[in-house]
Amino acid sequence: MAVLVQVQRHLAGLLAAGGPESTTSAGAPVPVAHYFADLRATVAMIFRTWPEARPGASTSFLAAVLDDEHASRAAEAQPLLNTAGKKKTSKPYTAPPTDSLATGAVLQIATRLLRASDPCEARESMTPLVQRLRDADRALSAYLCRVAWISTPMRAAVGDC
Repeated sequence: MAVLVQVQRHLAGLLAAGGPESTTSAGAPVPVAHYFADLRATVAMIFRTWPEARPGASTSFLAAVLDDEHASRAAEAQPLLNTAGKKKTSKPYTAPPTDSLATGAVLQIATRLLRASDPCEARESMTPLVQRLRDADRALSAYLCRVAWISTPMRAAVGDC
């Protein structure tokens, strides 16, 4: 649980009154608000491409929590595949978790990915997720990479989605 407390302190520090105006995301400084947009997009990528990010979990227990969370999301998305019109199959993957442990587990991986020391490291760590996302859900891939959704450093890290 120490790793989850660390993540919580990091995020709380960014949100605190009098907190920093900027932080690092994908290897470059960004306004804190942009960091949280990148965090949200990264969480969606993690859920949609699971188990690609599984090695990023700090413990096997947290990875197992996300295994269960992903299975639940995949089960929710499955019936949407057979619906007429716009499928909205990515919606279960982009919704925030309702379970606090799953939230902590996915945020732990996402903050680790965004903590890259430079843009090259960020791109290297994001590439497996981006490639899997392209294969799994091209529409979500394009949506998450829109200018309004992620910061400039994050767009550079994920490349041409």
